[in-house]
Amino acid sequence: MKKIALDLDGVVFDSENLYRVITEIYDTDTFKKDTVVDNTQRLFQKRYNWSNEVVKKVYEECFEQTLSTCHFMTGFELVYNKLKDRFSFIIVTSRTDCETEIAKKKLKEIGLDNIPIFNKEHTKVERFIKEKVDYIIDDDEEICISAANNNIHALYFKNNAANRIDKLRVINVNNWGEIYKYLILKEYPSKEE
Repeated sequence: MKKIALDLDGVVFDSENLYRVITEIYDTDTFKKDTVVDNTQRLFQKRYNWSNEVVKKVYEECFEQTLSTCHFMTGFELVYNKLKDRFSFIIVTSRTDCETEIAKKKLKEIGLDNIPIFNKEHTKVERFIKEKVDYIIDDDEEICISAANNNIHALYFKNNAANRIDKLRVINVNNWGEIYKYLILKEYPSKEE
């Protein structure tokens, strides 16, 4: 059975979108102007010209509320349930222990508390290799490129503001339906030809 490593934020949960909304509100209300320097950046810490102190303050004020109120990405549960008998899954995330506990509670609510979770994994590729994953689904461009450089197929779950990745073994996807279609057609091609 092929193995898939999932990222949490921006892949399983819509928390990245919620961070984007919260930080746009913060930027507007605090600075009274647009301080975005690169709107294609996935992480809010890289989108604005904020000081490290402001970044830390915003994160500390909003991470718990964001992670506990975010929703599953549209289609995640439906597609996961269609794939779970054909693929094995693990979660590889950079979340801290505290942040991961919030995710575990949300996953348990839909009966997914049995997926192995590896947290505090910032580069992730070593874990992918150790766990012998065949595919990763991540919204971080660098992690997808690193996986592809190590012969692991990366499904780059990009948001609309992000750039496409044009690289062998990197597949750009925008939703869970595209993920399903790619995996099924690649691993279970039709015999009718």
